[in-house]
Amino acid sequence: MIKRVILTLSTLCSFICMSGQSEKIDLKGVFQGKYRYDNLRGLKWQEDNLHYSYTQNDSMYQFDYKTNAKIFLPKEVKKTDYKTLYEELDNDSKNHLFVTKNEGYVFVESDLYEGKAILLCPDTGKHIVFGETVHRSEWGIDEGQYFSPKGNFIAFYRMDESMVEDYPLVDVTAPIAEVYFMKYPMAGRTSHQVKVGIFDVKDAFSKNQTVYHYIETDLEDGEFLTNVTFSPDEKFLYITHLNRAQNHSKLIKYDLLAGKKLAVLIEEKDDRYVEPQKRIIFLKNGNFIYHSDRDGWMHCYLYSGDGKLIKQLTSGNFAVDAIGLDDKEEYLYFNTHKDFPVDHYIYRVNIKKGTYENLTPERGTHHAIFNHDKSAFFDYFNNTETPQKIILRNNKGKILKELCASKNPYQNCNLGKTEIFSIQNKEGDALYCRMIYPQNFDPQKKYPVFLYVYGGPHSQLVTNSFMSGGVFLQYMAQQGYLVFTLDNRGTGHRGADFEKCIHRNLGVKEVEDQLCGVKYLKSLPYVDADHIGLDGWSYGGFMVLSLITAEPNTFKAASCGGPVVDWSKYEVMYGERYMDTPEENPLGYANANILNKVEKINCPLLVMHGAQDHTVVWQHTLQLLNKAIEKGIELDYFVYPNHDHNVSGTERVHLWNKIEQFHNQ
Repeated sequence: MIKRVILTLSTLCSFICMSGQSEKIDLKGVFQGKYRYDNLRGLKWQEDNLHYSYTQNDSMYQFDYKTNAKIFLPKEVKKTDYKTLYEELDNDSKNHLFVTKNEGYVFVESDLYEGKAILLCPDTGKHIVFGETVHRSEWGIDEGQYFSPKGNFIAFYRMDESMVEDYPLVDVTAPIAEVYFMKYPMAGRTSHQVKVGIFDVKDAFSKNQTVYHYIETDLEDGEFLTNVTFSPDEKFLYITHLNRAQNHSKLIKYDLLAGKKLAVLIEEKDDRYVEPQKRIIFLKNGNFIYHSDRDGWMHCYLYSGDGKLIKQLTSGNFAVDAIGLDDKEEYLYFNTHKDFPVDHYIYRVNIKKGTYENLTPERGTHHAIFNHDKSAFFDYFNNTETPQKIILRNNKGKILKELCASKNPYQNCNLGKTEIFSIQNKEGDALYCRMIYPQNFDPQKKYPVFLYVYGGPHSQLVTNSFMSGGVFLQYMAQQGYLVFTLDNRGTGHRGADFEKCIHRNLGVKEVEDQLCGVKYLKSLPYVDADHIGLDGWSYGGFMVLSLITAEPNTFKAASCGGPVVDWSKYEVMYGERYMDTPEENPLGYANANILNKVEKINCPLLVMHGAQDHTVVWQHTLQLLNKAIEKGIELDYFVYPNHDHNVSGTERVHLWNKIEQFHNQ
């Protein structure tokens, strides 16, 4: 059954053309600053929790958020002086510690110790990734060093990749092409080894030498080390271990100074996979808050310091991403899609009573930046009809002041209506969709469709946000296309069953849902069912190839970039989470392998790839090309020699033009 429900929204610019203003989106202008949003440069909270500051016209403004009193306003500040001043005020690190890198080494600097710089750790060398992200930045890892609460210690990652096979990349810009190698652990093959070290700040600077030791982790507890967290008193370190199969995690407590394992506090198991993404949040009494999707949705649980469950803090058919606690520890603040899956709100829950409050009830997308004691926050807000607004709110959600309301940078463009709605798949799941209509849309006419797909884990393309879908999709609607996007099973923010049902069988349920979207499109009287085109990149590229081989006669044309063609040649951390190893799941790998389906390609196909791709290696599409030649299948192929996993910068306009021209043929 296909059913339209929930939400219809339109962009601000739907009928601008009636006033005589009508210009096409200038794709080059996107990278030249033509469509800038109004903003407050350097908006941030000061350490006292009362004051915030920002810059405008090379002057700094500072305010008391409660009284709105202007505290500091230099009338004229030269740019050089301004930069120096701002850097001093911008440094809100309590201990004034800095981590710098030089020639592969990591140093710690501190103005509390006469500006000295101490080597973080001498244990570096060839094939060692040191003080940087590890495990290919999975499980929420986005940094390589972690400062303790009082600044007395720095935890750091050390990743040894010497046992991982070399993978060649070619630099064609040299007079004679040069080969260089990266470490790329493919599914089922040898992976890297990681340690967590502790740098003793006070001892090192007092002795003027490096003082460090390693936490004594055990591979038997799990080789992936995530969510590194210090206890507030700096006596203990907590690490979430995850096994290679990614179906068993352990939160382990270590003695910080001795580096010894003290206790396994929490264990999580799942028949499919466990994804520990968030660090624990401590209360003053030593209890802590832990994220888990054990009840089917990502929620927060309160534990005692020794790992005993006290109670579940949040519950319901919505996912929670905790921001933190207020100083009195009465409320936990969190991000959620609770009210509408396409919206993003800021909520709080009363720790004792369990009652919820939506602090940002306006429909749309809200992003919060709180001050340290959680007494107030900046609300960055937008929706399909509203460009960016920055709103100052207190911790009850009351609007104190609108700090900035951006004009619509696309106000002179004749953009069509954007509509967000849902349909149902065969299982009865609501699948959220977005349709961008051509300018001056006439329902009596028939229009070609440009279907943009991603469809992979952790993604959500259909959101109640301004210019939803991005500039290029709005541009394609201007060219006369109905631009359609659907979030299928396997995408994020919809609960464990919706997200994890793709386990071991990538490209099956996702394709089924996308085809529900195609069926819906064909039911519309204004859709030209013979002119439905596809486009996608990375996982979206895999989806494009899966769709055109599943339904060879459905699509007019297809384009894809950096697609996964054979999951056995994708990396360990991501690939094995969703597919297990090739030895454990040979049927799943075979069914998802596009090389086994090349002969089914029956529509014009454009394949693009960056030759320097570190994520989906170039080998994927080279093998696809080779198999197409073997099977006598014609396809268009284009390489971006100097680009990584996507085409960035001004050269992205070349990519956009290529996609447009291909689909216009």
